[in-house]
Amino acid sequence: MSRTNFEQLLDSGQSPWCDQISRGMILNGELASLRDEGITGVTSNPSIFQAAISSGNDYDDQIFESAQRGVSPSQIFEEIAVADIRDACEIFRPVYQSTTCADGYVSLEVSPNLAYDTDGTMDEARRLWNLVDRPNLMIKVPGTAEGVPAFKQLIAEGINVNVTLLFSVERYKEVALAYVEGLQQFENMGGNLSQVASVASFFVSRVDTAVDALLEKKGNKNLQGKAAVANAQLAYAEFEKIFKGSQFEDLIPLGARMQRCLWASTSTKNPLYPDTMYVSELVACDTVNTMPIQTIDAWRDSGNFNKSMSSSVLGAQVVMDEIRSLGIDVTQITDKLEVDGVKAFSDSYTQLLLDVERKAGDLVGS
Repeated sequence: MSRTNFEQLLDSGQSPWCDQISRGMILNGELASLRDEGITGVTSNPSIFQAAISSGNDYDDQIFESAQRGVSPSQIFEEIAVADIRDACEIFRPVYQSTTCADGYVSLEVSPNLAYDTDGTMDEARRLWNLVDRPNLMIKVPGTAEGVPAFKQLIAEGINVNVTLLFSVERYKEVALAYVEGLQQFENMGGNLSQVASVASFFVSRVDTAVDALLEKKGNKNLQGKAAVANAQLAYAEFEKIFKGSQFEDLIPLGARMQRCLWASTSTKNPLYPDTMYVSELVACDTVNTMPIQTIDAWRDSGNFNKSMSSSVLGAQVVMDEIRSLGIDVTQITDKLEVDGVKAFSDSYTQLLLDVERKAGDLVGS
C-alpha cells in the first residue's frame, strides 16, 4: 500500500499538523479522517475560532444554553473552545500514545490581549491547562519579549507550550534557550522531562509578503519569494546548533525532548507561487508544518519536497545578505510583523466576542 503524502513527511522526520479546528470537523469525522491520513496534531488561534463561530450554526445550541445562564461572551467563547480542544485532544490521543508523547498535540491560545503581560499570560496559561486537563494539550503563548519569560516559567512547571508569532531568528534563539533553561529548572524540581513538550511556531509566508513588496519597489524580482524560506532555514540552523549541540546534550539522558520548529502561516499569499511552496521547501527532520485545510488539500494532491533543507544554510544567508544590501532592513520588518500579528489576533478576538454576543442575543430573543 502506497504511503500518503503526509506519511511521507513523517518518514522524513516532519510532523504535518492541521491549522484549523471547528465543531463541524469534529462531529462529521473530518478531523479523525485527517489523523488517519497522517496528520498528527492541531493548532488553533483566535482567527480560526472567529471564522468557525461566525460561519454556520454548529455552535448555536451551546451559545443559546450558555446565554440563558447569563454567561458573558468571553466565557461563552472559552466554554466553546475548551469543548472543541478537549474533543480534538481525544481524537489525537492515539497518536500521542503511539508516539510515546512525541506527537498528537492540540494547541489552545491564551488571550492575545495578554501578549505584553508576562504575569497575566502565566496565570491564564495555568488556568487553561488545568481547565482542559488533557496531557496532549499545548498552551499557545506569544513569543513577544514579555511572552518569553512566561514561556520559560511554564516549561519549568511542566506545562506544554507552543510559542507562537515568531518571525525573527534572534527571537527564535531566545525562545529555544528559554526552553532549555525551563527544562533545567523543571528537572531541578524533580520533574519528569519526558512528559514536557514544546514547539516554536516560526511564521513564514508573511515575511515574503512584506519583503516582496519592498523588492517590487526596488525593481528586484529575482529575490522575490525567497526571504521567508531563507529566514526559516536560518532559524533551523540555530535549532540544530542548540538541540544537537552541547547546550542540550546533558538533558537528553534525562528524557528531554527537543523543542521542534513549527512552520506556521504556510499558505501562500501570492497566487504566482505554488500553493505547496511553504511545505515542499521546508521539510526537515524534527520539525512540524501546520497547514490550513486548503494547503492540506493541495499537498494531498500534488505534494513533493526537497529533502536538503538543512544543507541550504549558506544559500539562505546569501539571500538575506543580498536583501539587506538593497537597503531592506529585515529586522525592522520582522519586528513589525510581530506587532502586526499580535494586533491581528487581538482584533480577531474582539470580533469573535462581538459575534458571540450578537448570536447569543439573536438566539435568546428568537
